[in-house]
Amino acid sequence: MPFFVRGTDTSGTVSLRRDNAAGAVKKARELLDDGSWDVEITGPDGLPHPIAEFEAMYSAGATTAVHAT
Repeated sequence: MPFFVRGTDTSGTVSLRRDNAAGAVKKARELLDDGSWDVEITGPDGLPHPIAEFEAMYSAGATTAVHAT
């Protein structure tokens, strides 16, 4: 199931696809570290979530999905 990461920076908005929750969180953190704002992840539910909310949802319900190595 795909996950979509979206963020905005001075160049515009970028939307990226990741195949799992861990990859989506990693990319969202990278965007934040690079100065992007309004970073959110759209998961299988089809709704956009701020990164902190997304992490809380997936770490509570699918620990291995977010923390997979």
